[in-house]
This record gives sequence, C-alpha cells and structure tokens, in this order.
Amino acid sequence: MNTNKLAILGIIAVVTAGGAVLQSRISRPAGVTNFASTPLIEGMPIDAIVSITIESEDGAKSVTLDRADGMFVVAQKNSYPADVSKINNLISKCLDIRVREKITSDAANHADLKVTPQTARYVVSFKDKDGKPITGAAISPADGDSGRAFVRLLSSNDVYAIDSDPWINTGAVDYVNTKLFEAPREKISRVAVLTPQDKYNLVVNEGLDSIKLEDVPEGQKQNDSACRSVFGALSWLNFEDVMKEAPAAAAFDYTYSCKLNDTTVYKLSIAKDQDNYYVKVSADFMDKTPVEKERRVESEEELKQKEAKLLAIDSVNTFNKRHQGWVYKIPSYKGSDLTKPLSELIESAQAETTETVQAEDEEFEEMPAEPTEPAELAETVVQES
Repeated sequence: MNTNKLAILGIIAVVTAGGAVLQSRISRPAGVTNFASTPLIEGMPIDAIVSITIESEDGAKSVTLDRADGMFVVAQKNSYPADVSKINNLISKCLDIRVREKITSDAANHADLKVTPQTARYVVSFKDKDGKPITGAAISPADGDSGRAFVRLLSSNDVYAIDSDPWINTGAVDYVNTKLFEAPREKISRVAVLTPQDKYNLVVNEGLDSIKLEDVPEGQKQNDSACRSVFGALSWLNFEDVMKEAPAAAAFDYTYSCKLNDTTVYKLSIAKDQDNYYVKVSADFMDKTPVEKERRVESEEELKQKEAKLLAIDSVNTFNKRHQGWVYKIPSYKGSDLTKPLSELIESAQAETTETVQAEDEEFEEMPAEPTEPAELAETVVQES
C-alpha cells in the first residue's frame, strides 16, 4: 500500500472517530453529568442534516450552510466549501445548551422574552433533504442585570432559562477556512515580484541570516526592512472575503511568486482597487523528475526524500483544487507588501555616506583641544634655560 493511500485511510479514521464521539454525545441520556440542568436538544440525527441556517440581527443577517456532495458549503459565498471543524463547533454549541427552569408556555410572552425569529439574538435551524425541520432554537440575548438568557425549541412554545447564552458566529466567512498561506521564511529560497513599472528578485543571502535584493542599481543600497517585509509576506496570509469574480475595476497586473526550498512555487496574481487588494492563487512543483522505485535496496534517506516529494506534489494538487476559480480579498497591509515597487526597496547609498561624514565632522568639532602647558610652567622652563 503506497504512502498516499495510507494517508487517506488515516484521514478517514480520524473523521470516523470524530463522528463516533459526536454521535455518542448526541445519544447520551439527559442529565447524566449535571442533574441541575438538561439539554435543550435531546438527540439529533447528524447524517440527516442537509441544511443549517443561522439568523441574527432581527433576521437581517443570515448564513445558510448546505450539504453538497458529502460536504457543507456556504450559500452566500457562491457555495464555497465550509470548514468541517467550524460546522462541528456550531453543532456542539447547540447540543451544549442546557436549560433550567421553565419560564412560560404561552406564545404571547415570546416577544418580550426575545425568543421569536424577529427578536432573538440567534435563530439556528437544522433541516433534512426535503427541507423539513429536524430541530432548531431561538436564543435571546443575555439579560444585562442577571446575565441570564432564554431559549426555546422552534417546534415548541416552552421557554426555558439558561445561565449563559452561546456565542454563535453569524458571518458567512466565519464558516470557512480563511488561511491561504503559511510559508515560514526559513523554507523560502526566492521571491520574484512583477509590477506594472518594474520587477525584482529577493533571495536568501548565502551564509548570512539576511535577505538580498538582486541587481541593486549603482549608487543605491537595499532597504533591509522593506526587503524582509516583501520576502516574508506569505509567512501567514489569511483572506477577508471570497468571490467568483473581482470588481470590474480591479486589474490583475501584479504578480508575486514565492519559491520554497523543495521547489514548490506559489504564484499570486494581484489586483488593486483603491485600498482593496484581490488575489488569484496557484501552485506548482518545479521538480518534474518522476518518482520511481530503484532496482536495488534504497536507503532510508532516499525513501524519505521520495516520500517528501510525493507529499509536496499532493499538497500542490490539493491547493490548486481548493483555490482554482476563486478570487480572494486580502488585508490591505498584506497587499501593500506583495506589490511594493522597487523604489521602496532601495535607497541612496551616497546619502548614507554623506550623513556619516557629517556625523564624523561634528564629532571631531566637539572633541576637546590638545592640553597645553600652564603659563607659569612655561616661564619656569625659560628661566632655567
């Protein structure tokens, strides 16, 4: 069995184990660990959930998570894949709601207790493949004085008190994995930047813990701080929003390429629209030599190198599959680092020399004069002679 199949089996095992743990939580009897409260939702068929809706701000804000091809996607973001851990976290928070005393069963009191779709802080509903409700809850904001909140199942008029209301994310991007890159500086060998005006390359300075700007113009020197900012721009990059197309005014006329030590190359096509930055991303593995089994006993080191190469190729393929066809909006400070013009990476070497000379002249002027002999001592010497 090859390394790829082993890795896939490992992932399936983890997911299966996680599902078993979650299912055991759902099916356990109420009040086993805490007799002072009981769970609001007693039993929920996880596999039957096909749609989850979260509404807030009096229904003005809404997120819909739909199951498609075995995975959840965010409807408001052109069905961008949702993050599994965040879906599980949402379900867990709903299952963790434990109620105490019943406050009322009269629907006329729901609005005052803020457990109607129009007044609740959160309304979370779970539906099956036919669009029928499985379960759901309306949760009030916490009372400012007592800290208590109220909750009711959407299928019931019974309202209960809870000691603390859960924090539930209500933004569409809150349910996706927003990490684009995590490339530590020590794994990067070269960065190339192409702007509408110029292009430049940054490389690791051999033998030194520094970054070198190639082909610095005569009479100039590199700005070390600016070079480090550009070189390490992909050490951590998250996106703020995702879409199928960038605004019409955004032209992708900047390119940022980052080559890792293992020959993986990340490429970003970047568009700037006023203070907003948008990127399209892709990856490639430059070492195209095939990985083949030798007709001899291979050393452990050779096998590790081949395994590392196969994993890197798989990582590139997974990266491209996830990001192909998407446009990401990134933070403006990161966009600025990725598109810096050459003029911001260099400065005049002559200016530094002039400043150094001036500083030395000022230091010389401030030095005390050579000490001289006192007048009395000089006269004594003359008389003796």
